[in-house]
Amino acid sequence: MMTRTRTLTVLVVSGAMLAALAAPAFALATYPPNKPDSTELINHQNVLGDVTKGLFWNGKAITFHGEAIGEVMVRGDYAWIHLNDDAYMVENIEEGAKLGGYNSGMAVWVPSALTKQIDTYGDYQHEGSIVSIAGVFNGACKQHGGDMDIHATSLRVLAAGHVVVDPVRPWKVVLAVVLASIAGLLFWFERKYRYLLRQSGRVGT
Repeated sequence: MMTRTRTLTVLVVSGAMLAALAAPAFALATYPPNKPDSTELINHQNVLGDVTKGLFWNGKAITFHGEAIGEVMVRGDYAWIHLNDDAYMVENIEEGAKLGGYNSGMAVWVPSALTKQIDTYGDYQHEGSIVSIAGVFNGACKQHGGDMDIHATSLRVLAAGHVVVDPVRPWKVVLAVVLASIAGLLFWFERKYRYLLRQSGRVGT
């Protein structure tokens, strides 16, 4: 009876340790999707199939939030930032995000003083701050050579950025051990096979 109790205790503790390894190291906030999101801004035409009629959201005031990525590019009193509102806005693949298509977002032209609120820009080692802006969407901005952008008049940080957490997943450890074992067995069989061939005189040394 004592042995069974100890065994059960070991299993419970081991399960808890594995769960801790598999879980993210921080709580993730959730945000409602943008209305409109970057995909709709790009694709919603005034007349479906007729690009000459322009985009529906062109010249309209919108609010938009996303992960600040790359870096801020200051141009005097204004600056460029880029906000991604795709499936990896809050967490990336390493942190457990499900595959959800490609990266998408919008370039934002904003007073440079407002960008000082942003503490982190996303890259391979960081998840960028989640930023909300309000401004006017331009399908072909005359000020910026016909580029698509948002001219923001306000900026608010919804969540600070953080270093990307890539926890060791237990299944990855198991898979690595299994693959290494298979590779070792295949190497041993190949060496054994060549040894037997040499012994039988079918191959030279």
